[in-house]
Amino acid sequence: MFNEFQPIKTLAEVIAFASYLYFDLSTTFHPDNDFAEYVTRDDKPAFTPIRASRLNERMSECRKVCKAFGVDVYDTMNVAGIYFEAIASGQDVEQARKAAYFASDGSE
Repeated sequence: MFNEFQPIKTLAEVIAFASYLYFDLSTTFHPDNDFAEYVTRDDKPAFTPIRASRLNERMSECRKVCKAFGVDVYDTMNVAGIYFEAIASGQDVEQARKAAYFASDGSE
């Protein structure tokens, strides 16, 4: 599983972070949004201030890594798009999750 305490340094880790947010934290996220503003269905903060700050730091690192590699952060982090495209093409939920989920051990 993605370790949100470790800095993001590679494109593989950017994609792993997107997978972690979408699948493990069940967060529909946008790279420009502040995690401190995310709320649950009952309008309570989704993350503690400390965790929101940490996730914002990881997202900032994602933008820097993508810029350094000359790739678009929005396209690179489009895990939800990959997932729903797989479902639309006829894959079941588990197959679609496997198609979209990316885990990085940091060695890429």
